[in-house]
Amino acid sequence: MREAWITDLRADGFTESSIAKRLRRGDVLRNAPYLAVPCLVMDGSHTYPDPRRNTAEREMFTVATGAGVQNFLIHLAVEGLGSAWVSSTMFCRPTVREILNLPDNWDPMGTVAIGHPASPPRDRAPRNPADYTIIR
Repeated sequence: MREAWITDLRADGFTESSIAKRLRRGDVLRNAPYLAVPCLVMDGSHTYPDPRRNTAEREMFTVATGAGVQNFLIHLAVEGLGSAWVSSTMFCRPTVREILNLPDNWDPMGTVAIGHPASPPRDRAPRNPADYTIIR
């Protein structure tokens, strides 16, 4: 996966120092004791005779997968575990399928790094929902 990303970044014209900086962002995955790779599987989806509804069906499954990942992250926190969702596997799905021996119809939707947090989460100031809610 790392090599696929380097190839893409070089093709995009990034400098070697910029590539090295971006690669360090993946340390959370390389250093995590456990990784989970959630996958989108369209089993049970409907097929329609037009692209508009087929696109909507895939989007619905994508949103549901995201909700499932969020619920997973919340449950990990309830269990006292730290986690971080990183999107990288979405950019090299064929590589991930090959390495993990996944079926062709399984779409990796990022990776969740899982481990015990180095320190407790810091307190955050309460937020006022009016600051980010629009009612019409």
